[in-house]
Parts: sequence; structure tokens; C-alpha cells
Amino acid sequence: MTAPASKIHELIYRLEALHRSEAPDELELRRLRQEAQRLLAHDPGNAHIALGIIACLENREAEAINQHEMALRCGWNTQRAINYAIVFQSFYRYDEVIRQAQVVMQRYPSHLEAVQVALRNAYAAGRFQLADQLLAEYRKRVPGEWTSELADIETRVRLVLPMIERLALTDDLIAAMQQPAWALVRTLGGGKKIGINDQAGDDGEEFLSRTLHLPLTFEAAQALDDQLVKQWAEQEEEWPLDKFVITLREQETA
Repeated sequence: MTAPASKIHELIYRLEALHRSEAPDELELRRLRQEAQRLLAHDPGNAHIALGIIACLENREAEAINQHEMALRCGWNTQRAINYAIVFQSFYRYDEVIRQAQVVMQRYPSHLEAVQVALRNAYAAGRFQLADQLLAEYRKRVPGEWTSELADIETRVRLVLPMIERLALTDDLIAAMQQPAWALVRTLGGGKKIGINDQAGDDGEEFLSRTLHLPLTFEAAQALDDQLVKQWAEQEEEWPLDKFVITLREQETA
């Protein structure tokens, strides 16, 4: 006897709605976890997806990854692969998101959701050149389907690309220099809304700056930024801090 498809799909739909909310209800999560566990015997792949979403909502990164991997072992499909990628996005592991999205793109080059996921996370990772390539690829495939999000990313990328080329900054270097910042952001828990602001500046010498706006008070954001400065000062690699810098700030109130 198999569980009705509508039942598991309704469960996942409710969980995705909770994922979009600011503060998921703990009692509701407990009830949905019990429901997902009951469905394991009937539809293990989708039940593991549900349990993975619940783990994400509870900020249990390792368990969220493990549940999605078990879902993939039950049978690979593009939606499960995309869901797996988005788990890493929830915990600001953008390079891993890109890798997983590219797995889908290699198997199904016309899968536009995978291109969108890779593009969105390439920008967040500071991989501006890759983001530019993906923007061109997406526009070539569906020139008539340009969303406001894609237009915003395109504007942001085009703003800084000329400066990046003049400074000879590579995607790998920018992404590596950001890693300490995203590691500090992860200490706040997954799924937070982080604002990103990039600026190409010229204070006598050209430079690129990126500011991450965090859901914190001024004092808490400043304390985290102080930790970042300390980590940068102690790291062994010779990073071009005169060419690229990242700062952590509080989110501006409306």
C-alpha cells in the first residue's frame, strides 16, 4: 500500500511555506516530523526530503544534508538534486550549491532552474565572472523570460566587472577571501536574509568592496566585523586587501 501522492506533496508544500516564514512554529515542526516519519515506509525518497527541510528549519545542517542525500539514494531526479543544492544555500555554502547545480546542468543542459540556482549563488559567492557567463547562457536560452531578480543580479555584476578585470581579481580569489566572513555568518544560524552591497571605489587607488548586511544590531554586527578583521590579519595567505575588502554591517531599517 502506498501513501497517496497528494499527502506527501501537501506535507512538503506546508514545509516549504514554513521555510519562507520568519519564525517557524516548533510545535508544528514536531507534528510534521512525526507525519514525515510515518511516510518513510511508503515514500522514503520524498519523506527524507521532508525530514531534510525540517532539519534545515531547525538549523541542523549535518542532518539536513544527510536526509537529502538519503533521498537521492532512493532515486535521483532533478528536483531532489535541486533541493539538495538549496540545503547548502541555506547555510551560505555557495560553492557547494554551484557544484550541485552544475551536476544537474551537466545531465540536463536545458534545465533552467539549475541555471538560476547556480547563477544566484555564483553572485553570492563573489564569482562575478561565472555569474556573467551564466547570465549570458540564460538569456541565450530564454531571451523572453528575464525576471526582476535576474535583472538585479545582472546590474550588480556589470557594475563591478570592469573594476575586477582592471584589478586582475579572479573568482577563486574573491570567493576565498569571503570564506571567513560567511563562516562568521553561519554562526548566526542558517536561513537568515543577508543583504549584499558591492561597490567599485576609487580612493586614490581603485578597489572593490562588498558589504554583508546582517539581521543584527549595530553593536553585534560591529563585533562580528571585528572578528573578521582579526581573522584576516592572522591568516597566512597574502591576500590583496588593498584591492578587495568585505565588511559586516547591520541591516538598514526601512
